[in-house]
Amino acid sequence: MASTRFRFRRTADFTALRLGRAVLGYLALITSIITMAPFRLQWTPAHGVSGIWNWSDLVMNVLMFVPFGFVYQLTRPRGAPPDWPRVVVLGAMLSGTIETLQLFSPTRYTSLLDLATNTAGAALGAWLFARVARRLEDDTAVQSLALELPLMGLVYQLIPLCWLIGLGSEGGARRIFVLPIAACAGAILGTVHAAYLAPERHQSRRWLVAMALGWVIVAVVPGALGDLDLICAGALLTVGIALVRSITTRRGLAAHANRRFEVPTLQLVLPLFAVYVALSALWPLSTPTPAWQWGVALTPLQIEPTQPGMYRLLEHVAAFTLVGYMIAEVHGRDARALRDAAPRVAWWAGGISLALQAARGWHPDAGASVLLWLFTVASALFGGWMYLLQRDHVRALVDRRRLLASLAV
Repeated sequence: MASTRFRFRRTADFTALRLGRAVLGYLALITSIITMAPFRLQWTPAHGVSGIWNWSDLVMNVLMFVPFGFVYQLTRPRGAPPDWPRVVVLGAMLSGTIETLQLFSPTRYTSLLDLATNTAGAALGAWLFARVARRLEDDTAVQSLALELPLMGLVYQLIPLCWLIGLGSEGGARRIFVLPIAACAGAILGTVHAAYLAPERHQSRRWLVAMALGWVIVAVVPGALGDLDLICAGALLTVGIALVRSITTRRGLAAHANRRFEVPTLQLVLPLFAVYVALSALWPLSTPTPAWQWGVALTPLQIEPTQPGMYRLLEHVAAFTLVGYMIAEVHGRDARALRDAAPRVAWWAGGISLALQAARGWHPDAGASVLLWLFTVASALFGGWMYLLQRDHVRALVDRRRLLASLAV
């Protein structure tokens, strides 16, 4: 009996490890690309170590590494305390690699303060996860790990998307695109809260507000780049929609005990996310050119993309990671592996991206790009794979919960 319990526990720990490493790798990749764009490197150091800093950069450096430390703790076995030395070492290694490469970039600067604040952000993320885990440890297996539910995977991936929106907006009106992303996050948080946390927890609304505000601090604050009005609007939108969605989901579950809430939630956020993807791909909205233009390069109409332009391209690719994730969530529940879900994900994501590239062909500042289309399809497949990892982990948690329940009888 003990060996059976151990086997299910190890299965859940293994799926958590795979899931955590995938999300961790995604966050590390996005963070590295953000800090190295537009990738102009030379063979000899371009400068020395800089001592210049400001409060905006300091806050950004800490917040961008908080998800890294938070997700790292997901790779630990359930109930394991934070491995502080390893969190610090991994955060320092990632930041140190970035800072070292920046020595060879004439458009970037290496700073020991950046290294320290990045490492502190990773440690802060691990500490926050430990606090959340302690608050939830009295619930059943899936409820206690609600942060690992498939819908919550979208919340993780929305964070770097907000960062990229801000970095690609150059302080312009385009930054308002963080608001529909905040609305999507609020809807998902409210749904998960009502379905998994609210029935078992006192002061549940206070807990939901804390989760929503935590997401705003990590995602919207860096994405808004110091725009206090936009930060406040994002916070009100996220918290307000989370509360409303929590109430409506709870009522729906009370009326229909076996009702699935994941797909209705996706049906709610998909139109909003689709509008964001279309507008961001075609921004700024301009009069179409008389001739349709295309090319293989990422920027067919530019000799060399600017740094904000690179961020906008990366944002477009990152958005399709979520597109692939959503497609797999809606259509891939019965797929055993990525090879089963991949054709459908590639078909839908490829078609959506192709339509957007066709529209970009008439845009005077963009042009259709074959390479960008390929990147979006690859990104969607990665998002589909991320969903399958989370689905497998949830199933392992459900099996463990059933086993523990049977042993308790």
